[in-house]
Amino acid sequence: MDAFDPRSINKRVYEALRALRKGYDIAKECGRVKEEEYNKRLREQKIQAQELYTYLAIWGLMRLRAEEMSRNKEKKSSSEITQDGKQEMLDCFFKCLERVATKQNLASINGIDTLNGLKMDDYLGLTGIALAVAREFSFWADAIYPDIKGGEKE
Repeated sequence: MDAFDPRSINKRVYEALRALRKGYDIAKECGRVKEEEYNKRLREQKIQAQELYTYLAIWGLMRLRAEEMSRNKEKKSSSEITQDGKQEMLDCFFKCLERVATKQNLASINGIDTLNGLKMDDYLGLTGIALAVAREFSFWADAIYPDIKGGEKE
C-alpha cells in the first residue's frame, strides 16, 4: 500500500496556480497583454479561486462543471465584458482535479458525461476530493496573487 503524502494536493494546486499566473506575467513583460487587461484577468482568476469551495459546497460538482461548460459556449461581442479569467480558473481547477483524483475526462468537453456516469460512491468520493482541492485553491490564491485585490475596487 502506498503512503498518502499530505502535500500531494497542495503541491499540485500551487503548481497549477503558479503556472496560470506566470503565463500572464510573461505576457505582460513581453507587451502582449496591457496592464488593464492583466489586472482584470488576474482579479477574475483570484476571485474565482476563492469562491470555488463555497460554490462546490452549496451547489456540487455537477453544477460547477455545467457552469464551466456554459461559460465556454457563451459567445461575447468584443465590447461585452468577459469573465475569461474566471473561465481560465475553472479550467485550471478541473485539470488539477483530474491529476489529483487520477480521473480522466473531467476537464474535457465530455466532463459532465464523465460525472454523470460515475457510481454514487465514486461521485461522492470525487466530490470530497474536489472540496479539498477547492479549499487549496482558495488558500493559494492569496499566496499566488498577493498584489491583486479581490472583489474590491482599486
